[in-house]
Amino acid sequence: MSGGAEMIAGAVVQRVAGMLGDNAWERIQLLWNFQEDVQDMKSKMTDLKVALSYADKHSRETDDDALVLRHWLNKYKSVAYDMEDTLDELLTNAMIWENNPCTVKLFFSSINPLIVRITMSSKMRNIRMKLDKIAEDQKKFPSMQLANPTGQDSTDKWRETFIGHTDEIEMVGRAREKKEILIKVLQNDGGQEISIIPVVGLGGMGKTTLAKAVYTDKETHMFDVKAWVHVSMEFQLNKIVSGIISHVEGSTPANIADLQYLKSQLDRILCNKLYLIILDDLWEEGWSKLEKLMEMLQSGKKGSKIIVTTRSEKVVNTLSTIRLSYFHTVDPIKLVGMSIDECWFIMKPRNMENCEFSDLVDIGKEIAHRCSGVPLVAKALGYVMQKHRTREEWMEIKNSNILDTKDDEEGILKGLLLSYYHMPPQLKLCFMYCSMFPMSHVIDHDCLIQQWIALGFIQDTDGQPLQKVAMEYVNELLGMSFLTIFTSPTVLASRMLFKPTLKLHMHDMVHELARHVAGNEFSHTNGAENRNTKRDNLNFHYHLLLNQNETSSAYKSLATKVRALHFRGCDKMHLPKQAFSNTLCLRVLDLGGRQVSELPSSVYKLKLLRYLDASSLRISSFSKSFNHLLNLQALILSNTYLKTLPTNIGCLQKLQYFDLSGCANLNELPTSFGDLSSLLFLNLASCYELEALPMSFGNLNRLQFLSLSDCYKLNSLPESCCQLHDLAHLDLSDCYNLGKLPDCIDQLSKLEYLNMTSCSKVQALPESLCKLTMLRHLNLSYCLRLENLPSCIGDLQLQSLDIQGSFLLRDLPNSIFNMSTLKTVDGTFTYLVSSKVEKLRENLKLEGCCKLDGGSTDLCSRITELKKTHCHELEIQGLEDFKHLEGIEHAILLNSLKLTKLIFSWQPKQYTNETAHHKTVLGMLVPPRSVHHLAIKGYCGIELPKWMLDIRSYLPHLTTIFLHGLMECNRLPPLGCLPHLRALLMTKMPKIKSVGPEFYGDYGSCQKLRMIILASMDNLEEWWTTRSSKQDNELLLIPDLQMLWASDCPKLKFLPYPPRSLTWFIENSNHVLPEHGFGNLTSATYPLHLSIERAPNSPEMWRRAQHLSSIESLTLMSIAGLRALPEAIQCFTSLWRLSILGCGELETLPEWLGDYFTCLEEILIKTCPMLSSLPESIRRLTKLKKLVITNCPVLSEKCQGEDRHKIAHILEPIFLLADTVSRVLVTANWRSKPLDFRWHLSLLKKRKGWLSCRSSLSVAAYQAGLNLDICLSVRQVSRWVRFLALQL
Repeated sequence: MSGGAEMIAGAVVQRVAGMLGDNAWERIQLLWNFQEDVQDMKSKMTDLKVALSYADKHSRETDDDALVLRHWLNKYKSVAYDMEDTLDELLTNAMIWENNPCTVKLFFSSINPLIVRITMSSKMRNIRMKLDKIAEDQKKFPSMQLANPTGQDSTDKWRETFIGHTDEIEMVGRAREKKEILIKVLQNDGGQEISIIPVVGLGGMGKTTLAKAVYTDKETHMFDVKAWVHVSMEFQLNKIVSGIISHVEGSTPANIADLQYLKSQLDRILCNKLYLIILDDLWEEGWSKLEKLMEMLQSGKKGSKIIVTTRSEKVVNTLSTIRLSYFHTVDPIKLVGMSIDECWFIMKPRNMENCEFSDLVDIGKEIAHRCSGVPLVAKALGYVMQKHRTREEWMEIKNSNILDTKDDEEGILKGLLLSYYHMPPQLKLCFMYCSMFPMSHVIDHDCLIQQWIALGFIQDTDGQPLQKVAMEYVNELLGMSFLTIFTSPTVLASRMLFKPTLKLHMHDMVHELARHVAGNEFSHTNGAENRNTKRDNLNFHYHLLLNQNETSSAYKSLATKVRALHFRGCDKMHLPKQAFSNTLCLRVLDLGGRQVSELPSSVYKLKLLRYLDASSLRISSFSKSFNHLLNLQALILSNTYLKTLPTNIGCLQKLQYFDLSGCANLNELPTSFGDLSSLLFLNLASCYELEALPMSFGNLNRLQFLSLSDCYKLNSLPESCCQLHDLAHLDLSDCYNLGKLPDCIDQLSKLEYLNMTSCSKVQALPESLCKLTMLRHLNLSYCLRLENLPSCIGDLQLQSLDIQGSFLLRDLPNSIFNMSTLKTVDGTFTYLVSSKVEKLRENLKLEGCCKLDGGSTDLCSRITELKKTHCHELEIQGLEDFKHLEGIEHAILLNSLKLTKLIFSWQPKQYTNETAHHKTVLGMLVPPRSVHHLAIKGYCGIELPKWMLDIRSYLPHLTTIFLHGLMECNRLPPLGCLPHLRALLMTKMPKIKSVGPEFYGDYGSCQKLRMIILASMDNLEEWWTTRSSKQDNELLLIPDLQMLWASDCPKLKFLPYPPRSLTWFIENSNHVLPEHGFGNLTSATYPLHLSIERAPNSPEMWRRAQHLSSIESLTLMSIAGLRALPEAIQCFTSLWRLSILGCGELETLPEWLGDYFTCLEEILIKTCPMLSSLPESIRRLTKLKKLVITNCPVLSEKCQGEDRHKIAHILEPIFLLADTVSRVLVTANWRSKPLDFRWHLSLLKKRKGWLSCRSSLSVAAYQAGLNLDICLSVRQVSRWVRFLALQL
């Protein structure tokens, strides 16, 4: 099969020819006086266009003429590369000359126009002479001057949008093989051995797809542990074992972990458990290595299964000879080619039943006949045929001699090659470049696109953004199955050109094709030996360095013309300062992950460099010479040790993509940052020390994507941020010191996505937010202090609204019911507005919570039907009545992938085997991985099922979990290792006495946990917040808690210290308060609100409360024996709100109130009948704006009489007297004219109590100028916690 770099020659030449028409080159011609040279080159390349097209097509043949044509193409390509390098150098020199203010200094430099004219003239002359020679050689082939062949120039059809990826495993024609494998997998071997099941077949035959279909089949739920690992050609035992651990645990062991440590971890995971492990794409044939691998897997329960997919019969033979007694290799399943009908089914374009295409069916089946039964080839050709649905084009495919292949891997490559030949030129280059990544490498979508752009592969003449064109190319490769999606992106703005969470993967056979196409364009060095020995190292332009150690000098052998250089597995490789002195043509340099403390100085001499990945380098600062890299378009510095950026960073005028995520030490951005005028993408996520953005930030007026997630020291956004008029995606999640959004946020007129998850200090949103007409996704989840939504929020055209966990949200504006565009609304844990959320969902006809009766005889079939519906929320009630255990295996929810919320509910009954029954039922009802919210109520099993004990593997996306009434359960699952857990609610679990290290698992810490609510946990005595519960400088395992609510947990202590929560609600749980403060444990949060209810007035409680001296709001409710406020609270000097409720024995307020609480703005006193007067010192509280006195008759009368002078400075004194029989009396603005409002409260007579009169009180208070919900919310939420089980 002919191949080599000439296969991309035509694409390279066409790309460079296109560059000559760019406006940038016109500037060069004028500055350097090279008009004649450039015009001459452009003219010659135009004349050669027809010849190039002919040569590009006919060089694929196998005759002698084709050999000469390939030689001609290679020479032409070489000249094109030289031309591009020369022109790029000229353009860069022009940019330096025009932008540098010190022209006197530059006059004597090498970029002075006079000097450039002299030094570059010879290069230009040399290129023109080579072009002349190319043109002369072309005349030897008269046929090269014929008309341009049809079917190759149109690229418009290749711009269609790719429909996308699904989680379903689509498989054609392998039902028999799947059944055969399932029989072996499910077969009971008598518990004697672990079975190895080989699946053998050529590349592209569908081995991986078949293994996936078996792995995801509902019948494999019987296994305790399931894991998938891609082995690939390079066998690395550490990597394989780490892959298994990562798949099961959800976190990857450290790179430095030795094999003994990995073995111990794997033993822990597999010990006495029935497992199913897939070893995909195993190449290793060495007996000793395979035996060591099997030794690592021996600790599982007998009867476990290992499926191995491989191309090699030798691998199967080696596995069969392994002498370990506990393994048995069964007869392999051999995949043969598919039938013609099956291939045609795969490749048949949509709508082929239409009569206008009926004459193509026979041609299509003939093409299917020549696919050699290979599904990968059929799928790739099918995509080409979908794009070119004419008889002439299909006949050209049918008659191609490339399809005259043998049934071997070379034949498969030839079949795929035909799809390659039908790509437009630019897409050919993009595909070829994928050869740069090692086989089985997970490719970052955005980084791939930025590298394509940096290398000039993406061009557009229609004015479209290059990122958009590149995304369309990715979609084309996905459509041909030349790329597959590894992990899907999260919700992003629809017009967003960036997908930072999208990862791609390439099939091994496709990867081989990319390497074949690249030919001597690509070279790689693996370890000490260059594996690419057949290539001439002086010719390659793309190089991959693999697995280099500290003594490696492989950089010395790099070609001087190399354009892209990647380092993989070269963590310890030493690079001297001059390592890149001879590679001045580099456009792409990926140094990510290397253990170096500074960049080699020669990097700063790479004037043509456009893409630099220095992620995870141990560099704390950059040289000022960084501004020499004026061509940089993409800069990745994520997870580095950077503290500051160069002050002249703004010189990088071409920079469009800038990733600084995970730079935990970065504390400021320089003023010149705003000069990055071309910036489109900026990721500052997890820059923990960043406290502010420079005022110049608003000058980034082209910015479209901005992530400030986890910048928890950031307390405000500068007003200039409102100048980011192109911004579409703004992520402020976990910026929990951010107090508010700018009032001018409406100027972000193109904003589509706004994420404010866990912005816990935000109490209100600006009304101007409602003017964002493009906003489609608004996430306000866990904004724990958010009290109101803007009144005009209904003016927005949102598609999704998330307010889950916004605990104190008091109301939804009426306008929200006018928002007809909403498709999803999540209001979990928003009790005060839960009824309105449900009403909103009903008005919008959104799918509600599906409810099933666990005692019904058709439960299994009804669950099975769920995957055919749009149900996202499911509650199964009455599971105590479920008796049909023989059919419950059909009720597996794993295939109901659309579920996000799931509730299991039992009503306890008295019968003997209830405990075992509960465990069996819950064990069978395994939730789908898509579940975000899980509630379990009334479960009476002593033990938890295996999926809960391995909950991270089964439910990796879980954000909230509610456990209620688990009366017999004495052990919690390892919830602390859930990486996305934000809310944990536990009520009435009397057998739980301790929460220790098992709660966090081996690696876990509750990094995202924001809310802990505990109620009626009578016997819970201790909760560890460090690994050992000691007072050493250990890592705090709950570092960023926002709300800690403990109700009726009288014995509970946190050891050694409680989390430093933002908000504390303590009800009959005094020991939760910190006994010795917070020690040396670091946390980004600090207490702001403290509420103490139903507690005895003890000195010990007040002593503990002193450790929360930073609070700004204090609520004291029903404190028995409290006659006067204790002096211990004098430390609350930042207090701005004080609420005293139901303290019936309180007699006086101290005079020191006016001396220590000078920041007070609001005082609420309610139902304190013994309190008769306010202290004189209240007159010194000059910031006090609001005083509310409710149901304190003596105090109210005195304040409106003889003590009126004490509160004369208060603008809003409010007095409320609740008549429990018939009315509410509200008096406001008493200085001018008392207002007497009366409302009938008949609901009180209907035993609805306090909560039912809320609306009337609110109306009264509103008309009196007071929002009473501030006063009521604490009591209401307290009641809500008590009845939480009834509200879910």
